[in-house]
Amino acid sequence: MPAIVGFDMKADNIDNVFKLSQNRNEKSYFNIIAKLTEKGGQSALIALEMSNRLSTLFPEGMEWDD
Repeated sequence: MPAIVGFDMKADNIDNVFKLSQNRNEKSYFNIIAKLTEKGGQSALIALEMSNRLSTLFPEGMEWDD
């Protein structure tokens, strides 16, 4: 197929991103943590990491729209 062209690309830098539902409101975020904790295993480890990020995502005194 003449329309398909292959190419190589060199990456100079790779950044790692943690999503972990940070686009949710506080109520949803806590619900996700609770459900993951209930599942246990690897899910509980993800819940722990999400809990560790609470103060960054939901700073004390900050009000959020639902």
